[in-house]
Amino acid sequence: MKGLRHKWRVLISGFAIALITLLQFPNFAYAQTSDPPCIHGMRIVGEQSIYLSHMGLFNNSCHDYQGIFEVSFEGANNPQKIYLDAQKKDANQNEFTIEPVQTFVLPEFASGKLTSFKAKLHKGQYERNIPRNSGLLDSDVTVKLKRVLHFRQFKPGIQQLPTSEYLLFGTSTEQLAAHLITAPPDFDQVVAVKTPLPLTDAELARAVRLVLPNRPTPNAQANLKQALKPGDKPAVQVNGQQPNKAIEAGIQYFLETADYEA
Repeated sequence: MKGLRHKWRVLISGFAIALITLLQFPNFAYAQTSDPPCIHGMRIVGEQSIYLSHMGLFNNSCHDYQGIFEVSFEGANNPQKIYLDAQKKDANQNEFTIEPVQTFVLPEFASGKLTSFKAKLHKGQYERNIPRNSGLLDSDVTVKLKRVLHFRQFKPGIQQLPTSEYLLFGTSTEQLAAHLITAPPDFDQVVAVKTPLPLTDAELARAVRLVLPNRPTPNAQANLKQALKPGDKPAVQVNGQQPNKAIEAGIQYFLETADYEA
């Protein structure tokens, strides 16, 4: 009987830990997946640290995820320096992408089961470069995962949020904001924050939800018009809680609408 009680305690304890993990980190509910291995293109942002934003698609078994990751670049040509130098060189050209040269399952990267992959480094969106590889910066890059800032799967049939929302990530000295993608038609965007909010690195270890209470989205078309522009100074609520705080949007790294129309 004593052994049986011990087994039940172990089972209950394990279930409780799993439940707490699921509630605390709902973005990792998709770690166990039947997704096929795919090529997962991502945009690169950041001038101090390097972050990747997954190029998602609605209604696509491979790409129906929004994911933001902090990574490092390794390779013979010092690809991390190549990117950072190129990013700072031209304030009007901020869009950079990586093109993986191997397939992988994205939730395995998000869960830490896969910690690195090989890729090419491009200036611009590599799928739209004409001629092909016209923006190639380095063709032999190892992308190493440092931490996952946000990861979740798009849910079919979900409604647009009542007000515009962004995900704040980075550090206390370099903060970036990514638009929270919900339902088509929608947009993907990352902008720098010129006036960082007084949050610690520990608080920013996971993306912080910013609600813009003065930017209502009563319909999908209104949502598309709420993209932040450099110089905008919207009121925001950290994690949706008052009081309102003010931020100023800085440079825009990219704004993508075509991939999120449907």
